Amino acid sequence: MSTPLHAVHRTLTRCPVCRSSEIRTDEVVDRGLVVLHECPRCAHRWTAWAHAASVVSLPERAGEVPAAA
Repeated sequence: MSTPLHAVHRTLTRCPVCRSSEIRTDEVVDRGLVVLHECPRCAHRWTAWAHAASVVSLPERAGEVPAAA
């Protein structure tokens, strides 16, 4: 039985300071999806808002069941 492959998301962003393409990213949900970027080469950090179409609700992303109200 084969294991399904999952999509690998790559950051196609370059550091605005040193132009390195080795960017670390992290996603934070705060009134939308905020992407945190960090360049390991020069230690520059910045944030960007993700497009509304790419936002997935937190329970679906984590595989959790929403709490009852």
